[in-house]
This record gives sequence, C-alpha cells and structure tokens, in this order.
Amino acid sequence: MTGPIDALTQSIVHMFNFSGRATRSEYWWPYITFSFVFGIALVADIVMVFEWIALNPDSLIPTFGMFDLYSVIVSAITFLPLMSLSIRRLHDVGMSGFVWLLNCIPMVGWLILMVIYAMPSVNRTSVHGSPKRAVPKTVGSTATLDTHQRAMQGYALLFDKERQVTPEQEAARKAEISDYYRSHVLKPASGV
Repeated sequence: MTGPIDALTQSIVHMFNFSGRATRSEYWWPYITFSFVFGIALVADIVMVFEWIALNPDSLIPTFGMFDLYSVIVSAITFLPLMSLSIRRLHDVGMSGFVWLLNCIPMVGWLILMVIYAMPSVNRTSVHGSPKRAVPKTVGSTATLDTHQRAMQGYALLFDKERQVTPEQEAARKAEISDYYRSHVLKPASGV
C-alpha cells in the first residue's frame, strides 16, 4: 500500500501522465488531501464574502474577480493532477479513461465515478500495464511440514554434491521416486 506522502508526491510528479495505473491508495490519499485543502479554501471564501457583505451593506452582489476566491485557485491547481490520477485509477480498475467524462453528467456522474474509484484493482496485465501488486493465487493446499523438510533436504543435497551417496540413501531415494511415480503418474492412467 502506498503511503500518503508517497501518493501525494506521485500525483504531483505524474500530473501529465495519463497512461498507466494507480492503485486505490495512490488515488484516495491525494483525493482526500486535495478535498481537505479545497474545504479550507471554501471556508475562507465564505468568510471573505460575509466580510465583504458586512463592509458593503448597500450592494447585494459581491464584485470579486475569478481568481480572488481561494477555492477557484485551489481547483485550478489541483484539476490536472486529479484528472490524470482519476484516469490512471480507471485504467487500474480495467476501464477506459473516457469513463472520466461521466463527470459531465450533473448530480450523479461524480457519484458513479466514486463507486468505480473504490473498486479493487484488476489483477491482470492490460494495455495500461501490469498491476502494481499482484495478489498471489493459492492453488491447492498449503505445504505441509513434511513437504517443507523434503524440499530443504533437496537443497542440502545441492550443497553436499561432493559427498558420496551411501547405498542405503540411494535405495531410499529410488523407493521414494518409485512410490511417487506409482501414486501420481500411474494412478490417473489406471482410472481411464
């Protein structure tokens, strides 16, 4: 999992990168941080508007320039990093970056996208790259202690290759191979 500082740094460094993938943590840490900063800017704007109204009670419409509001400045600064990050997140979920255009649907578009951004990563390689962290798939049962010990004995044989094998060890090894062959190779053939 990517930490908050790493994710924020990556979102700023890769703001012009619209290809590739971004994991959930790489998306949500910057999104939460930028939303928090936007919230602070919005509160500052509200305070500024109320102060203006208190100082100018005769005029009903505040006359602010476009970049006089802090929330507009924060939105302008964070737009490109969030857009590229959102598109990379869509790629990680297995969707096209054009799905980002759901933001154009009033009221529900961003809600649909929030649900999509919360989906888990697709664990397969696509045109957008390989997953950042492959989830291991468990096949069959877990290894037993006996299996582990036999594997370690095999590794020990690699390091002791100059040592002579005794006839008892050779007979035991042949019996083990013969038993394995009968139980794993011949068994399926007899059931046919």
